[in-house]
Amino acid sequence: MLLKLGICLLKGFCLMNLSKAIRSLQRGANLCEGKDLSIRVHYWGADRRHVDTPLHKHSFFEICYVVDGRGLYFENGQDFLLGKGTFFFSRPNQLHKIYEGKNLYLLWVAFEIEKENTSREQQLLFSELASGQNFYLPNSENEPMVSLWKSLIKHAEQQFSPEVLKMLSLSLILSLQSLFCGVNETQKIQPLYDNKGKIIEQVQRFIQDNLSQPLPLNEVARFFHISPRHLSRLFSETTGISYTSFVRQERVREASKKIRSTNRSITSIAYECGFTSVHYFCRVFLQETSITPAEYRRRNQV
Repeated sequence: MLLKLGICLLKGFCLMNLSKAIRSLQRGANLCEGKDLSIRVHYWGADRRHVDTPLHKHSFFEICYVVDGRGLYFENGQDFLLGKGTFFFSRPNQLHKIYEGKNLYLLWVAFEIEKENTSREQQLLFSELASGQNFYLPNSENEPMVSLWKSLIKHAEQQFSPEVLKMLSLSLILSLQSLFCGVNETQKIQPLYDNKGKIIEQVQRFIQDNLSQPLPLNEVARFFHISPRHLSRLFSETTGISYTSFVRQERVREASKKIRSTNRSITSIAYECGFTSVHYFCRVFLQETSITPAEYRRRNQV
């Protein structure tokens, strides 16, 4: 079963349009921010035929994953064998090189934290990554970070919104930090029943950032790795309204703002806010505000 999973992941990576995905990541996920944390991504990379590199060093982190092929990684006077399923990373200011590559298929990300926007606790996590000795992990193709990296590239290839790419990128980098350093107490996720408000806050923000998208309950729930039924129940318990009602209210709120502040047509605003037709938009707007969009514009436009 594990062998089949590895084969499927490898095929998934091979089928991707890597150059398109990397361009999308360079544009949309160059600054990833979370709670008390800001990460500046210097570059994303993917190469199915990675060339040998000279001896060099960086002032930042560079974490790599070997999708396929083989080669050698040299650091601190020692060679490390690179094979399919190997994670390795170059610590800041450490001389290193990759050489003798044979069909070496690599993914990599180079980044550093922005200390001025990062808490002391988060800084300590990455200080541990910089000073640790655990920078080479072979036979790791079944680690969940592989699926996460694959998912990120797939989302980038399909040109998802920058908000989605940043969220996935931040999750990947934090997962890689915990892979090399172990899970710190501050990184442990509390059970959902102890963290309802935080989960729903993240879902609400995701909805507000993606109102132009369809936002079906099952897809949003899958994005946050919970079941649709559980998300629906959490939403009602935490906010007092249903998931569908919240999405509808947010669409109307955003549409109201655009009607007040722009001269765009009612039809274009309806589609920009995720409504499937202008007729449906007008009906929902009337239900939520007791006034039609046209009358609302006449009364409120700035």
